[in-house]
Order: sequence, then C-alpha cells, then structure tokens
Amino acid sequence: MNKTLNIAAISDIHLGHKKNDTAFIIENLMKAFPDNGQTANLDMIVLVGDVFDSLFMLPGQYVREIDFWINGFLRLCKKNDIVVRVLEGTPSHDWKQSDRFVTINEIGKIGCDLKHVKDLSVEYIEKFDIHVLYVPDEWDGNIPENTYRQAVDVIHARGIKKVDFAFMHGQFEYQLAEVAKAPKHDSRKYLDLVSKLIFIGHVHNYSTFERIIAQGSFDRISHGEEGPKGHVRAIVNPDNSYEIKFIENKSARVFVTVDCQSFTLDDSLKEIELVVNSIPDGSFIRVLCAKDNPVATNIEHLSRQWPLLTWSKKIKEDKQF
Repeated sequence: MNKTLNIAAISDIHLGHKKNDTAFIIENLMKAFPDNGQTANLDMIVLVGDVFDSLFMLPGQYVREIDFWINGFLRLCKKNDIVVRVLEGTPSHDWKQSDRFVTINEIGKIGCDLKHVKDLSVEYIEKFDIHVLYVPDEWDGNIPENTYRQAVDVIHARGIKKVDFAFMHGQFEYQLAEVAKAPKHDSRKYLDLVSKLIFIGHVHNYSTFERIIAQGSFDRISHGEEGPKGHVRAIVNPDNSYEIKFIENKSARVFVTVDCQSFTLDDSLKEIELVVNSIPDGSFIRVLCAKDNPVATNIEHLSRQWPLLTWSKKIKEDKQF
C-alpha cells in the first residue's frame, strides 16, 4: 500500500423498506456523506451489501428517490476523487439492482471510479497498490467451507498469499450464538487471508473482533435494533496500523419497546406516556406485556391517542398480570 487510506464502509441500508421510508433513509445518507471536507478526505467508500430491501418495479414509488440519491452520491464521489465499490448482498434483498449505480454513472457520464461487485473475486486497485477480496452473501450454495476454498483459490490465482482488505456480506461465528443454525464464516481463516482489515455486512449490530469490523445497519428497520446505527470510517497506514471510528446516524428511525410485563394497566399507561414524550413523530413503538394485562387490548386506543406513531404489541406468555 503506497499511502494512508481513509475508507468508509456502510451496509444494510435497505432502501425501499416498507416500514422505514426510503426518503427518510436517503435524507440520513446525505447527512452521513455531505459535500464537505470530511467527505472529500475519503479515498474509498464501499457499500457492503443490502443497499436494497426488495425487488422493485420501474414505476415503484421508491425508484425515483433512489436514482436521485445515486446520481448525487456518484457526482459527489467523482468531484472528490473517491473510489466507490458496491458489493452484492443477500440475493433476496439486492437482486443485483446495484447495477443501477453503473447505469447512472455511464448514462450520466459521471465518470466515478465505480464497480458493482457481484462475484467472489479479488481486485487489484492500482491507485492505492492494494488487493481487495470481495465475498457476496450466500455464495456457492451458501456453504461457508466452499466459499472459503474459492476465496483461497482466487487469491492464489493472483500470485499472492494474502489480500490487503476484504469486504464481505454474511456473518462470522463470533456474531451469532453457538446454537444458531445459520451458515457462519470462520473468522480465523479469513484473518489469515487478510493482512489489514475485514469489513462485513448482514448482521445489523455493530461489532469488532480483532481486525474484523461489522459496521451494522445504517438505519433501523425493525424492533430489536435499539442500539446505535451508522457506518464506520477507517484510517489505515502502510505499516498496517489503523484507527476505526463508528459514525453514528443520530437521526436513525426510532424503534422502541416498552416492557409492561409486570405492570398494572395504570402503571403501563404511565410508562408508555413517558416513552412517547421522549421520542419523535414517525417512531415505532411496541408494547411488551403479559397476556392478561389489559393494555394488550388497548393498542387501538393508543394509536388513536398518538396517531403519529406506529403501534404494535408483543405478548409474553411466561408472565401474568
């Protein structure tokens, strides 16, 4: 590597999600990468999978909003000489629709240094003198052992033993409970293949493990994701020293659960009101309560009282009011 690199990694944006409005997510994306000196200082931005949430039809209500953002984003990156790579994520989310980045870049004659990476592959980026491994989600039948063997093969085919960076979509074993049956990549094996940093998307919670950085999802799209959302920025030096900074999306959509399992109806309503008064309009609020708590049958009343919030309930059978 011939210089210190400033890299931004962002994943699991889920544009077009049915709960979190695309326009809202795009507004937050524009706040995350404004046209200012901090953005201009970046050398590379990688979208590490799941840019989209589902397959769109051309007349879809989100398509124009997404195209507008892609156009502006690519022009910003071209203006500041930022390399852009977009990794294919989970097939049922992305559907290879990130080809829209390429189409808009070409038809608009933007000229951004851009690639949409759909295959497990290694790229040599001459500008930075680095080799980069890309691993899309559910590769080769979603069998981690097969994916790893192919990763080794494509690296060795380049005449090298290791790459400098890896960008992956999936999950490592450290991110999930041991009993989880989902396919998991072996963190140790990939750390042996990569001399600097590994960035991985798919699991929506931010975490780190040695030189692995899971940036988590950019915004919230469901309950159970109350932790901070955002993206990561890494400063990586030629001597392999590095600094990681999590950039929080402080405007992320609020999904909050109010635990009323042990409360009376009156206490439940008081707790709910306290939470309601502390969250912005447009938030999603879920009431967790025991089956016999009367609040369970009053969700419709709550939605009428606070119509600018989206309400739901979750019944816990193991506790009784």
